[in-house]
Amino acid sequence: VEIIRLGNSFYIDWDRKMYYSRSNTPAEARTTTLNEELGQIKYVFSDKTGTLTQNIMTFNKCSINGKSYGDVYDYTGQRLEITEHTERVDFSFNALADPRFRFHDHSLVEAVKLENPEVHTFFRLLALCHTVMAEEKKEGELSYQAQSPDEGALVTAARNFGFVFRSRTPDSVSIVEKGQQRSYELLAILDFNNVRKRMSVI
Repeated sequence: VEIIRLGNSFYIDWDRKMYYSRSNTPAEARTTTLNEELGQIKYVFSDKTGTLTQNIMTFNKCSINGKSYGDVYDYTGQRLEITEHTERVDFSFNALADPRFRFHDHSLVEAVKLENPEVHTFFRLLALCHTVMAEEKKEGELSYQAQSPDEGALVTAARNFGFVFRSRTPDSVSIVEKGQQRSYELLAILDFNNVRKRMSVI
């Protein structure tokens, strides 16, 4: 079913009538779960909110095994405000890192390099528990198509810290863990609903 949905999304991407020439913008299917329901739509209702917003999510902080990461401190132990001039973590050690990702707490990178088991488990789960689709472009660049900005932000964070989601099939998820290719069997995806208020991957 997922392969059929993915195939339908390509038809949307290739639709010439949905191409906007002024900004050179083609249609882009960012999710595969709604495509099969598009033909059932009869009425479209819209509402003007009065504001224009841009939904951007970034990975700034996390708590792993009771330890908080993301803040920056000076030599006296005082927390510093993070600005454009704050020193960023250098992810050049990771050839698959996203160059647009910014993080400032070097201690989290050190925890990954020291192979802290809780930190590794945290990022491994971020790389596995999602519905993101990966796409490799011609020049070898890896890009993600996420249903929601928060999902994309979490998977990108795992990618930069060495747990890179590479591909998925209907029954497996492949990631690169600290340079080693691994494949996990996908038993089920429990979609988000208003009762559980979360999605899960088994």
